[in-house]
Amino acid sequence: MTNKLRIHQQNLRKSSTATQDLLSNLEHSNTDLILIQEPHTNSNNKIMGFPSSSSMYQANSEIIPKTGIFVNNTSLFTKKIEDFSNSWITTIQIHLQQSPLIVSTVYIEPNSISSIHENLVRKLFKTYENVPLIVSGDFNARHTMWHNRITNKHGEVIYEIMNDFDLYLHNDQRPTCLTINGSSIIDLTLTNHKATPFIRNWNSKSNRQSIFDHALIEFDYISRDEIPQRIFNTTRRFNEGKADWGKFRDSINIEELNLAVRNIEHTQNKNKIEHNITKFTKIIQKAASQSMPIIKRSIYHKRSPWWDNELRCMQIVVQNKRYLFTKEKNLIAKQYLYEEYKHFRNKYVRTIRKKKFQQWKVFLEEINTNNTWGNTHKLIKNKLNPKTHTLPIIEDFPPNEHPKIIENIVNNMFPTHTNSPNIEHSTTQESPEQEYNISKEYIENLISKTSKKAPGSDNVTYTMLKAIREIISEPLAKIFSKCLNIGFFPQQWKKASLIIFPKPNKSDYHLHQNYRPISLLSSIGKLLEKILQIEIQNYLIENNKINPNQHGFTPKKSTITALFAIKNKILSDKQHKMTSLITIDFTGAFDNADWNIILNNMHQLQIPQHLIQMMHSYFHHRTITMKYNKIEYSKVMTKGCPQGSPLSPLLWNILINKLLDSFTITNASIYAYADDITVICSSTDLDGLQSIIIESLDFINNFSHQNNLKINFSKTKILNFHKKSFHQPIIIESNTIEIVNKLKILGVIFENHHLKSKINFTSHINSIVNKATITKNILISYCKNTFGIDNRKRKNLFKGLIRPMLTYGSEIWFDQINKSQKKKLESIQHQFLRNSAMAFKTVSKSCINCLTKIETLDTYISIKTMKFLHNNNIQRIDTPNPNLFFKELKKSKLLEIFSQTNQNFQSFFINNYVPKFVHTNYFTTQFSQHTGHLRSISAE
Repeated sequence: MTNKLRIHQQNLRKSSTATQDLLSNLEHSNTDLILIQEPHTNSNNKIMGFPSSSSMYQANSEIIPKTGIFVNNTSLFTKKIEDFSNSWITTIQIHLQQSPLIVSTVYIEPNSISSIHENLVRKLFKTYENVPLIVSGDFNARHTMWHNRITNKHGEVIYEIMNDFDLYLHNDQRPTCLTINGSSIIDLTLTNHKATPFIRNWNSKSNRQSIFDHALIEFDYISRDEIPQRIFNTTRRFNEGKADWGKFRDSINIEELNLAVRNIEHTQNKNKIEHNITKFTKIIQKAASQSMPIIKRSIYHKRSPWWDNELRCMQIVVQNKRYLFTKEKNLIAKQYLYEEYKHFRNKYVRTIRKKKFQQWKVFLEEINTNNTWGNTHKLIKNKLNPKTHTLPIIEDFPPNEHPKIIENIVNNMFPTHTNSPNIEHSTTQESPEQEYNISKEYIENLISKTSKKAPGSDNVTYTMLKAIREIISEPLAKIFSKCLNIGFFPQQWKKASLIIFPKPNKSDYHLHQNYRPISLLSSIGKLLEKILQIEIQNYLIENNKINPNQHGFTPKKSTITALFAIKNKILSDKQHKMTSLITIDFTGAFDNADWNIILNNMHQLQIPQHLIQMMHSYFHHRTITMKYNKIEYSKVMTKGCPQGSPLSPLLWNILINKLLDSFTITNASIYAYADDITVICSSTDLDGLQSIIIESLDFINNFSHQNNLKINFSKTKILNFHKKSFHQPIIIESNTIEIVNKLKILGVIFENHHLKSKINFTSHINSIVNKATITKNILISYCKNTFGIDNRKRKNLFKGLIRPMLTYGSEIWFDQINKSQKKKLESIQHQFLRNSAMAFKTVSKSCINCLTKIETLDTYISIKTMKFLHNNNIQRIDTPNPNLFFKELKKSKLLEIFSQTNQNFQSFFINNYVPKFVHTNYFTTQFSQHTGHLRSISAE
């Protein structure tokens, strides 16, 4: 930790080059804050040119900012003060040990100062008169008091404010703005009496440090105490990108590994088993520490890779040229030197742009890899779903309050169970009918199917386990067999590390319910959980114990099977009855699952006793720990299915299964996808329908009370598939259930249609088109006709990212939409495929389909629907080889499309299709289409 803040201030004159020049000057200075005036925005509402990995504070997105504060030190606790932030002023608060530090930057345009500016600045100094306050910026204020030749209106107003609030001006006689017409001191640094004693080393670098008009101002703030800093807590300790995997495998001490396993095999003592599992884990950790570096995160911005020695030399030349013309007294010589400076500056600017573009092109294209899901894909995903790494629930409050806040977060997200019924279960050891003897191959297969998820507190990742699966699969098989045979789930695999993420589109991020808790568990422990989950689920499926209306996390079931059942039920009931749909939302469903009730339900489902005993051990003394900086808070959990555990969805299904089995209300049907509950009610008359809805809601509400769950009535909605209104509101426990015109169920928006044989999906199609249009605009900015990822990667990106977005749930809604809506979707696909082929807008849809070898959306959805109906035994296809059938169908459709292309296009491909060896790009597409530059060349 340190007690010093390094602060810089710069007017950038709206220049991208000045921004890059500033960052290059500050590359090795460990600057904490940069106070910016006239930033580069490119006429947008966002300051550009600064790295996104750090925080930029500016005016809200409705206005073009004239000021901003860039927090280069990512470890500082900062927040924007909204009352004193707009287009011309930006104010932030930095948490110190004893009191906050307020830092504000100002830009007032020349000859524009008004009472609005004066009143807000006065209010700022009045509000924070008792805490340290720094105001630094370009006031365009000239006054003889700070060594200007003249005094203007701006200077008079600022001088009055300085006198009224007893402010200290840190400027000396050095000018802060130098132009060919002269110099002036208009960039001022003001502090109140609380901040003045702590300002050190104020300096105005007006000679060489900027290629533009304004000097770079720098100073330090030296605090009495150490400044609190954010520590990046993560369970990813090792940098696997720089790992020596051969050395990692060689570093595994096989002799010690086998000794630990033998000790486990030949004991019934659970403490000894625990001890030897710890030794097993430490062997892997030690090998990792010997073969891969620890992840180190710099708290400061690093220079962009395109900045090289050539640019550095050019920068020095330009700075020297500027220095020469500013010091020249002879006007004729000064004008000559200024023109020479401009020439070199413009050359410097062009070189920066060229190198930036070249590096950007290399970054996007990744020509040395065939990976479709590289930088371009990541950029698109980040634009579509921007992630925030800030936690306002903690960071907006002083550090001395953080321990209590952390404790409250954990206790609110994982409350202690106080009213659970005391259900007795046998705790005597029950051995399985046939002892487990898990094979090495089974564990190898299990490890190979794992993904790159974050590890638990032991820092052992799935990537590490995959690298040594041939070595550890047999030892793990023996350890897991032992655990299953004696009904013991090791304690160290029950320790969860808690991380929280802000839920998107929430208004108040100071509330714990607007964050999603994720439990990071041991990767090795999750393998045992997966085995346990497979064992229990196989028993339930083989014995038909799971209700068929549960579609979540069940083999051969999905969101599509759930939506298909819901759609068919609505259409069936709607033909002859009045129909309504209810969606039920449980408050913190997974986090409030009662363990005793789950165990009781397992008994009622007649799950083998040794598996129930294993679940007893799994639940016993589970802990959750949240770390933030050096603060750590742990508690023993008493309920809840940890989100991040392979077992959690199955445990929830066991809990909710009783609701699905016992729900027998006449003219009402219930469907579930994990904790998403949907009920469809129907009746021949309105009063009867309302009565069934109330009866259904009462039944589910009573179930909730009996099972220690709570319905979130504010998120529980009703959608009517009829035009009549209920005579009275539907009220459950004093909560009025909202009736809506449209409802999103498992990602698909349902609405009533005036025809009884239809469901309205207009809002859903509009939503798809809007999202796809946004994605298209993002994609086009990264994938131009002349640069970007190649045709193959673009097609894969379309198939893997775009088309699933366009067609999700199409098995449900495609037969319900009209021709105009289908045409919209085809048009969107055509725009993406045209980008894949790097073609001009004039190229026809049929030619684009042939060049990319991708069928129309209509054909794709038809095949997708046929596969769904066939796989779910709803409408079987009479063929011994369905995959070959679908392949031939797609091929015939593409041949049909080829026949619709123009004669010029067909003349290039004599076999009536585009061969596989033809890879489209900007030039080959023009050639085959006789368009663009090649058309003009051939015309000549």
